[in-house]
Amino acid sequence: MLNQFLKFDKLIGAKLITILYYLGLIGIVLGLIAGVLSGLGTMVSYSFFGGIGLVIASLIGAVVGLLFWRFVCELYMLLFRMADDLRDIKVAKTPPAL
Repeated sequence: MLNQFLKFDKLIGAKLITILYYLGLIGIVLGLIAGVLSGLGTMVSYSFFGGIGLVIASLIGAVVGLLFWRFVCELYMLLFRMADDLRDIKVAKTPPAL
């Protein structure tokens, strides 16, 4: 296992991107929760309409954030899949050793 890690024969980027994707989702959801709670606090303390605006802005921001985060992670996955496909093409075109 250490030999595979040191030789770069197999890329671990796809697994790493998946883990980072889920961590990003958790961060976006936590940001949404914080924004909604802040909006609710603003409704009670300062301005009802300001709080509603903050809750709506938090929801819209979370949706846009989720779409953007998915797009970025898909771009990175695309790069790793292209590398895998190029490696397969290289192996298929390599002539057999004599």
